Amino acid sequence: MASIDLPRQNALFLHVPKTAGFSITSALTEQVQDATAFPVRNERGRRGAAAYIASRLGPDILARRWSFCFLRNPWDWTVSGWLYVTRNRPAYGDTPPAFADFLRGAWKDGLKDNPHKRKFKSARGYVAYHTQITQGRHLAIGLRGRPAPLAFHARFERLQDDWARICDRLGQDIALPHKNRSDRTDYTAYYDDETRALVARRNAGLIDRFGYRFGG
Repeated sequence: MASIDLPRQNALFLHVPKTAGFSITSALTEQVQDATAFPVRNERGRRGAAAYIASRLGPDILARRWSFCFLRNPWDWTVSGWLYVTRNRPAYGDTPPAFADFLRGAWKDGLKDNPHKRKFKSARGYVAYHTQITQGRHLAIGLRGRPAPLAFHARFERLQDDWARICDRLGQDIALPHKNRSDRTDYTAYYDDETRALVARRNAGLIDRFGYRFGG
């Protein structure tokens, strides 16, 4: 988990969890001169990515830089987050909560250990950062949770096309590796009517702002 400052390009990548961020941070740090990573450290899982990077680089960093992030269909993002934290065995051991139970609140139950102790103060904070802090909250900054002034909200669903646009803006052709791919069925297969509606309520602002829909 690391946002990337690109001072030569006057740009900044904001790393929202489960949106191809590991591939993007790897590409930027390995291929762009003077790229500086700001990984999450000692977080309690209570604030999102924008608030965290603002605490490191100043409250106006996202306005001073040409800042960009990737977002993902929230129903797909929710499945990806659940798989990530439940397949990481130190977090839940051999008996992680089922998807529907997880969404209803069982994410708090059965936690065993924190797999990233330098990044998060507790196992609960680790799970919360990746699954309970929504993408909308990851984009929020300031005491009232106002949206961060990012210049470009790229889409995970059109990763290569939007990455090409980002490379044009940065003035450099940057190869994007494929890392942390998960093996699973289409996200729609994980839902019933209740869980679909639950995710819609939690992400209503993001869905309305960016036009996401279930199955789309």
